[in-house]
Amino acid sequence: MNYAEYNHVIPVLSPVDIVSTATNTTHIKVTGHKVAFLVFLGTLTGDSLAVTVEESSAASTTSAEAIPFKYRLSGAVATDTWGAVTTADSAGVDMTASDDDKILWVEIDPSDLTDGDHYLSVLLSPGASASACEVSVIALQDVRYRNLNMQSST
Repeated sequence: MNYAEYNHVIPVLSPVDIVSTATNTTHIKVTGHKVAFLVFLGTLTGDSLAVTVEESSAASTTSAEAIPFKYRLSGAVATDTWGAVTTADSAGVDMTASDDDKILWVEIDPSDLTDGDHYLSVLLSPGASASACEVSVIALQDVRYRNLNMQSST
Protein backbone atom coordinates (compact mmCIF):
# COMPACT_ATOMS: atom_id res chain seq x y z
CA MET A 1 0.00 0.00 0.00
CA ASN A 2 1.98 2.92 -1.32
CA TYR A 3 0.30 6.28 -1.94
CA ALA A 4 3.03 7.39 -4.33
CA GLU A 5 1.95 4.72 -6.83
CA TYR A 6 -1.45 6.35 -7.38
CA ASN A 7 -1.90 8.98 -10.07
CA HIS A 8 -5.64 9.63 -10.21
CA VAL A 9 -7.46 11.22 -7.25
CA ILE A 10 -11.28 11.22 -7.26
CA PRO A 11 -13.44 12.89 -4.58
CA VAL A 12 -16.38 10.50 -3.99
CA LEU A 13 -18.03 11.80 -0.77
CA SER A 14 -17.81 15.35 0.57
CA PRO A 15 -17.46 15.78 4.34
CA VAL A 16 -20.88 15.02 5.82
CA ASP A 17 -22.57 13.82 9.01
CA ILE A 18 -24.48 10.67 7.95
CA VAL A 19 -26.19 9.98 11.29
CA SER A 20 -28.38 6.84 11.04
CA THR A 21 -28.37 6.87 7.22
CA ALA A 22 -26.49 4.26 5.20
CA THR A 23 -24.66 6.15 2.45
CA ASN A 24 -22.93 4.97 -0.72
CA THR A 25 -20.10 6.96 -2.21
CA THR A 26 -20.11 7.83 -5.89
CA HIS A 27 -19.37 4.72 -7.94
CA ILE A 28 -16.03 4.82 -9.71
CA LYS A 29 -15.20 2.99 -12.90
CA VAL A 30 -12.13 0.83 -12.40
CA THR A 31 -9.57 1.96 -14.97
CA GLY A 32 -6.39 1.15 -13.10
CA HIS A 33 -4.03 -1.50 -11.83
CA LYS A 34 -4.85 -0.60 -8.24
CA VAL A 35 -7.75 1.11 -6.50
CA ALA A 36 -7.90 2.56 -2.99
CA PHE A 37 -10.33 4.59 -0.93
CA LEU A 38 -9.32 6.92 1.91
CA VAL A 39 -12.19 7.15 4.40
CA PHE A 40 -11.67 10.17 6.64
CA LEU A 41 -13.33 9.62 10.01
CA GLY A 42 -14.42 12.63 12.03
CA THR A 43 -16.48 12.30 15.20
CA LEU A 44 -18.19 8.93 15.70
CA THR A 45 -20.56 9.02 18.66
CA GLY A 46 -23.22 6.67 20.01
CA ASP A 47 -22.64 3.65 17.78
CA SER A 48 -20.22 2.07 15.32
CA LEU A 49 -19.83 2.69 11.59
CA ALA A 50 -19.73 -0.35 9.28
CA VAL A 51 -17.52 0.18 6.21
CA THR A 52 -17.95 -2.17 3.26
CA VAL A 53 -16.80 -2.11 -0.37
CA GLU A 54 -19.23 -2.97 -3.14
CA GLU A 55 -18.62 -3.93 -6.74
CA SER A 56 -21.20 -3.66 -9.50
CA SER A 57 -21.50 -3.89 -13.26
CA ALA A 58 -22.95 -0.38 -13.50
CA ALA A 59 -22.65 2.93 -11.70
CA SER A 60 -25.56 2.12 -9.35
CA THR A 61 -26.32 0.01 -6.31
CA THR A 62 -28.89 -2.22 -8.07
CA SER A 63 -26.33 -4.93 -8.87
CA ALA A 64 -23.91 -4.13 -6.03
CA GLU A 65 -22.28 -6.95 -4.11
CA ALA A 66 -20.05 -6.61 -1.04
CA ILE A 67 -16.47 -7.82 -1.55
CA PRO A 68 -13.42 -8.46 0.68
CA PHE A 69 -10.63 -5.87 0.82
CA LYS A 70 -7.41 -4.98 2.61
CA TYR A 71 -7.16 -1.99 4.93
CA ARG A 72 -4.94 -0.01 7.27
CA LEU A 73 -6.02 2.40 9.98
CA SER A 74 -3.99 5.51 10.70
CA GLY A 75 -3.09 6.71 14.14
CA ALA A 76 -4.67 9.82 15.61
CA VAL A 77 -4.16 13.19 13.93
CA ALA A 78 -0.52 14.38 14.02
CA THR A 79 0.90 10.99 15.07
CA ASP A 80 2.16 9.94 11.59
CA THR A 81 1.53 6.24 12.25
CA TRP A 82 -0.33 3.47 10.41
CA GLY A 83 -1.55 0.10 11.62
CA ALA A 84 -0.73 -3.19 9.93
CA VAL A 85 -2.36 -4.23 6.65
CA THR A 86 -5.41 -6.32 7.55
CA THR A 87 -7.86 -8.31 5.42
CA ALA A 88 -11.60 -7.67 5.80
CA ASP A 89 -14.15 -10.14 4.50
CA SER A 90 -17.21 -8.98 2.56
CA ALA A 91 -18.90 -7.98 5.85
CA GLY A 92 -16.39 -5.11 6.03
CA VAL A 93 -14.94 -3.50 9.12
CA ASP A 94 -16.51 -1.61 12.05
CA MET A 95 -15.19 1.75 13.20
CA THR A 96 -15.97 3.03 16.70
CA ALA A 97 -15.54 6.21 18.76
CA SER A 98 -11.93 5.16 19.45
CA ASP A 99 -11.32 5.71 15.71
CA ASP A 100 -12.30 9.41 15.76
CA ASP A 101 -10.07 11.61 13.60
CA LYS A 102 -8.33 8.72 11.84
CA ILE A 103 -8.10 7.60 8.21
CA LEU A 104 -9.13 4.17 7.00
CA TRP A 105 -7.09 3.22 3.92
CA VAL A 106 -9.02 0.62 1.89
CA GLU A 107 -7.33 -1.12 -1.03
CA ILE A 108 -8.79 -3.40 -3.71
CA ASP A 109 -6.91 -5.41 -6.31
CA PRO A 110 -8.92 -5.09 -9.57
CA SER A 111 -7.82 -8.59 -10.60
CA ASP A 112 -9.93 -9.91 -7.69
CA LEU A 113 -13.14 -8.40 -9.10
CA THR A 114 -15.80 -10.57 -10.70
CA ASP A 115 -15.56 -10.67 -14.49
CA GLY A 116 -17.67 -7.89 -15.93
CA ASP A 117 -17.87 -5.94 -12.67
CA HIS A 118 -15.94 -2.74 -13.14
CA TYR A 119 -17.47 -0.24 -10.69
CA LEU A 120 -16.66 0.19 -6.99
CA SER A 121 -18.17 2.18 -4.15
CA VAL A 122 -17.91 2.33 -0.37
CA LEU A 123 -21.02 1.75 1.71
CA LEU A 124 -20.96 3.55 5.08
CA SER A 125 -23.59 2.28 7.53
CA PRO A 126 -23.81 3.97 10.94
CA GLY A 127 -25.46 2.06 13.78
CA ALA A 128 -29.06 2.92 14.66
CA SER A 129 -28.11 4.82 17.82
CA ALA A 130 -25.36 6.95 16.24
CA SER A 131 -25.62 10.61 17.22
CA ALA A 132 -22.62 11.77 15.15
CA CYS A 133 -20.96 10.11 12.17
CA GLU A 134 -18.74 12.55 10.27
CA VAL A 135 -17.00 11.10 7.21
CA SER A 136 -15.59 11.92 3.79
CA VAL A 137 -14.04 9.69 1.14
CA ILE A 138 -11.65 10.04 -1.78
CA ALA A 139 -10.72 7.33 -4.27
CA LEU A 140 -7.26 6.73 -5.73
CA GLN A 141 -6.35 4.79 -8.86
CA ASP A 142 -3.13 3.81 -10.55
CA VAL A 143 -4.41 4.17 -14.11
CA ARG A 144 -3.21 1.93 -16.91
CA TYR A 145 -2.61 4.65 -19.49
CA ARG A 146 -1.12 7.80 -18.02
CA ASN A 147 -1.64 11.08 -19.86
CA LEU A 148 -2.17 14.76 -19.23
CA ASN A 149 -5.97 14.55 -19.40
CA MET A 150 -7.38 12.09 -16.88
CA GLN A 151 -10.09 9.64 -17.99
CA SER A 152 -13.44 9.99 -16.30
CA SER A 153 -13.92 7.44 -13.55
CA THR A 154 -17.68 7.82 -13.26
